Amino acid sequence: MSINSHIDDHEPDEPHDQPSLDDALAAYREEESVVEVDEPTQQLVLFRLNGQRFALPGSAVREILPSDQPVYYVPGLPASTEGVIHLRGTIESVISLHPLLGLPAPERQTNGVILLINAAGIRSGVRIEQLDDVCEVAQSLLQPPPGTLPSTLRPYVSALWQIEEREALTLLDPEALFGAYQQGLG
Repeated sequence: MSINSHIDDHEPDEPHDQPSLDDALAAYREEESVVEVDEPTQQLVLFRLNGQRFALPGSAVREILPSDQPVYYVPGLPASTEGVIHLRGTIESVISLHPLLGLPAPERQTNGVILLINAAGIRSGVRIEQLDDVCEVAQSLLQPPPGTLPSTLRPYVSALWQIEEREALTLLDPEALFGAYQQGLG
């Protein structure tokens, strides 16, 4: 068989055998599409105390109670306990984080919401001044707390989330907070 006869035996590709330009571009786009990666996330409840931004892990927050929830003063409780609430047949304490975190007490009584939290073997409400958001944050965005944190805050901070260049959010450790609260009661 001669080379010419081999060439003659080969039929040219049929037009339907070749992908169209649109098909080729669509296949290219599919190959170049964004691949979603399952990065571990953590749910955070974002809030403010004295204008500072804080967060608690969503896993510790059982409920967000409205600001009109009445809190009853009980004489003889430590300064970190605002009082108690009656919630669906149970009595729960309401803790103020200001003394625990070394923050000045609010100038006036706020009617911020109450976060019902389970940590360190107890359940208690925590009064916050403003609820900002509940969101999922990639764990890679949470950085270890720097050594420059004030000594009163350092034991209760588990991470920082750098939101903007000059603004960071402090992730509090509810176990450490409630552990310190329990020690203050004893």
